[in-house]
Amino acid sequence: MGMGCGMSMVKYILFVFNLLCALGGVAILGVGIAFLLRIGDIEKIFDDWNVQVVPILFIVIGAIIFIVAFFGCCGAIKESHCMTVTYSTFLMIMLLAQIVLAIVVFVYIGDLQEAVRPVLARMWEQRPNNPQVWDSLQRTLQCCGLNNPAEWGTGIPTSCCADGTQQCNAGTAFQTGCSGAVNDFISTSGNIIGAVALGVAGIELIGFIFACCLANSIRNQSRRYA
Repeated sequence: MGMGCGMSMVKYILFVFNLLCALGGVAILGVGIAFLLRIGDIEKIFDDWNVQVVPILFIVIGAIIFIVAFFGCCGAIKESHCMTVTYSTFLMIMLLAQIVLAIVVFVYIGDLQEAVRPVLARMWEQRPNNPQVWDSLQRTLQCCGLNNPAEWGTGIPTSCCADGTQQCNAGTAFQTGCSGAVNDFISTSGNIIGAVALGVAGIELIGFIFACCLANSIRNQSRRYA
């Protein structure tokens, strides 16, 4: 089926954008997996909060974006109106879902940080009953004590120091308290996840516009040669 020079260019531009979307999907998938692997060491501090939901959701979204983008590439190359329209519809749904998810992440970062503070305080008081959890938290986030190493007194555990440290004391221990480290982790994780989602959504919006233009051109060509 013949196409004008302009629409042929749109066709190949859409193909390139689908490749970018596929790469974006892989990026979201990677971010979700990375945070899922790391968050496993500190999820105990959130009690009833299922903190794995967000990274798992990003893994699912990333996989779906990759699959949709793959079919978008096929629709553009084959000049299939049905495949292109279907691709556009799914792309718009994914775009809206990512925007909503990014907004939710940005809005609730502060609430999550506030909710974690009393949980950490309670864990600190109960640390003699379950020292492994606190040791894991300190090693993972490279922090010491609830607010600073001095809270341990003279019995600073080895988890407060980097691996290989001969003697762990107030001078060699991590100087950041775990309360601040957890807040920083939540803030950094949320900002990265939200930024990646919005960045990929921007690429998808451009792809959606080109897909609509290409689908309309394919339909007009079909009518012309019918």
